[in-house]
Amino acid sequence: MDAKFKIATHLPLRELWRDDGFTTNSRGRSLSKDDITELLRTGLVQFVVADVGLPLQWIRLHDCYRFWKNEAQPHLASDSGAVLDEFPSSYCYFASQWDEGAESTPIVVLEKSH
Repeated sequence: MDAKFKIATHLPLRELWRDDGFTTNSRGRSLSKDDITELLRTGLVQFVVADVGLPLQWIRLHDCYRFWKNEAQPHLASDSGAVLDEFPSSYCYFASQWDEGAESTPIVVLEKSH
């Protein structure tokens, strides 16, 4: 199947893909706000939003700091669970780090719950 037509059908994701043919199933550890803040201190982070029924949304690298501050950080839940009404607009993200292999930019997948 052509990756540009793929959608997330369930969460948690089992595979990560991009339109250019990249795929991986190397899901790593769950991440907290502190973990992501530390990754951002060391450089750019590739954020990816996964929402059931939609294609994966790859955030442009040069937008990673703005995206983190304005969208991801206020909606990030802890790994232990979340009460949706406690988040702006009643949705949250659960974050995990994925391995892209030879690439050095960390990939942080934000799985949306609403």
